[in-house]
Amino acid sequence: MASKKESLKQFCKALKSQNEFLLACHVNPEGDAIGSLLAMDSLLRRLGKKTTVVGEESFPTRLTCLSSKRWKTINQIRKGGRFKALVVTDCPNLERIGKVKNLMTPDAVIFNIDHHISNEYFGRYNYVVPRAAASGEVVFDIFKALRMRLTADEAKNLYVALSTDTGSFKYSNTTVHCHHVAAELISAGIDIGKINEELYSTFTLNRIRLYNRLLARVKTAAGGRVAWSALKRRDLIETKTTYEDVEGFIDFLKFIKSVKAAFLLSESKDGRNIKVSLRSKGRFDVNRVASFFKGGGHRKASGCTIQGTLAAAEKKIRKQILKDLSRSS
Repeated sequence: MASKKESLKQFCKALKSQNEFLLACHVNPEGDAIGSLLAMDSLLRRLGKKTTVVGEESFPTRLTCLSSKRWKTINQIRKGGRFKALVVTDCPNLERIGKVKNLMTPDAVIFNIDHHISNEYFGRYNYVVPRAAASGEVVFDIFKALRMRLTADEAKNLYVALSTDTGSFKYSNTTVHCHHVAAELISAGIDIGKINEELYSTFTLNRIRLYNRLLARVKTAAGGRVAWSALKRRDLIETKTTYEDVEGFIDFLKFIKSVKAAFLLSESKDGRNIKVSLRSKGRFDVNRVASFFKGGGHRKASGCTIQGTLAAAEKKIRKQILKDLSRSS
């Protein structure tokens, strides 16, 4: 089942019926969100549509392998600009696109493209495939349904989407179909050696220093089955880094042999909220934990936001994980 509402054929037919689109993904976007979005932007333009790609923040500097030419921030959109059609990639709910939703008309036609099991099917048209490894895989299906041969740039966008959401094809969400899709993307002529080097093997010295701080704060519980760390606002100032540089750190917590669940707490810029990233190994479902705090994602990779201090958020998340861990045991 591709969606609770539309077949892929119906979804594509509805796409063709619109002439101008706003395209958006979730705030703090990673490779799957950006790659899927850029590929959809190219697809729509090839269909003769007018498109505008907008994000709440600047284009992620860690994704230098992808082009930022089409990316605009909200302050680059003229005041009063309103769009009647919106394509959203990699978002479980509409709130995740942040302030970009203010650029829509009240009756805007929303196209929801995603793979999160927690997706709320918020669009007028939804193509949501929870079994897919990444939203990039879902967008690949759309290209196929429209009989559109992928260009090298489109293939690069989707390869980055697929690679980042599967942990470079290491996570358990990597499937046979996922590898078939990757093989077809590679055959389009992309340089995967260069892409992978830029994605996974290029760190600044300041980022290494930031990781050193986070590693020094690692705590464990439940006999080492739970591990976590915390990012303070001053860490970014003192190491001259950004929130983007924190991406990927949580994998170090997962590397600990005994760990079944890991989380990273990040203090927001204003200090009022704590962003929580959750990961798991084995059968433990961190989406249950995230959902308890009105967040969501996948069984092995989810997130949520908690109001309050780092200490308070740490206590709440730790308590819920231990409760679920005890139940699952």
